Amino acid sequence: MSGARFTDRGRLRIENAADLAAAISINEQAGAIGQAYLMRALMAGRIAFFSLLPDSSSSSFKAFQRLTSRRPAVALVGDDDGFDRGPDGWRLAERALRWATAVLVHGAGAEIGHYEAAIVAAELVRRTLVIECSSATLDAWTALVRAAPHRPMVLVIVPRGGVHPLPMDKGAMQ
Repeated sequence: MSGARFTDRGRLRIENAADLAAAISINEQAGAIGQAYLMRALMAGRIAFFSLLPDSSSSSFKAFQRLTSRRPAVALVGDDDGFDRGPDGWRLAERALRWATAVLVHGAGAEIGHYEAAIVAAELVRRTLVIECSSATLDAWTALVRAAPHRPMVLVIVPRGGVHPLPMDKGAMQ
């Protein structure tokens, strides 16, 4: 994969279109189809995109806000990584929420239609926050969003089977 480079902290560095194409492929291979879909929308010029990390800096998010003030933008909190941090584990959770006009709290398995809805929301209202979470943190994220003083538009997607992610069948790993 041309251009794919990881930082010393294990994060994928994206500096150009080749890096972005490699990142899309890596995300698809890892099963992160939602993030890959949002990256494809970035590559197509439909949205600006910022993937928040638990320790993302205020300055990097502020730069994203400045660069995207006049175009559709999506910020993503990927709290479905098995660590179940919840809102308290994300330094910029409240800041990203204040920025958002629309919020998708996504506590279920990824479906392309869900991420397309987030992109369309960004095209309509400019600033969409997608919060990917597990069923363990879904209530905390939902409560944070519903308590936001500016009352963003909210869509909450819950897991069909009641639990996300599904428990791993350890017997299938042998």
